Amino acid sequence: MGEITPDLRAKYPRIVDYFDAGTLSKLDQAEVLDRCDAAQEQYDKAFGPGVSGSLTWGFIDRAKAICKAAPRDETERLAQAWVEKAKAAHTNVHAAGCLEKAAQIRRENPQAPRKHRPAVKTPEQLEAEQNLVLLKADVAKAAAEAGRKAREDAEYADQLAGRKPWTVGAQIRWNREHPTT
Repeated sequence: MGEITPDLRAKYPRIVDYFDAGTLSKLDQAEVLDRCDAAQEQYDKAFGPGVSGSLTWGFIDRAKAICKAAPRDETERLAQAWVEKAKAAHTNVHAAGCLEKAAQIRRENPQAPRKHRPAVKTPEQLEAEQNLVLLKADVAKAAAEAGRKAREDAEYADQLAGRKPWTVGAQIRWNREHPTT
């Protein structure tokens, strides 16, 4: 069931009043948002540059029709039933009449195009995502530290074997690992 939230009312102040309560109860929230976007586009066109008075009212009427139309699935189900009748018709005249009825249903119930909208994340999902980022950072830091340690150990081993010159750092490590007392 779709609802007009305070956010929608603030974003689409003129558009949200075009919805009927009966239609709104049949829609899901994604379809309500799609209809608000499509109706707002029509409303913006109505007051665009070079638009005459009668065309302005046409755009506004189209915006209202988008908001008051039957739900997408219901409209398509009714239209598809008439298309199926047209396929089963015995005469071309009857088939054409059925197809015209399907087109009429679609014209009377203009649908807003579907828009991809990311899902709203719960606080638990946001916390889990942040914890995952922190875990990845810790793993990367540990891997970098292990790589540094392995390089130091390899260099120390080369210094002990005499393949590389002995350094002050190697002497400090030797003294730490082999105390003289």
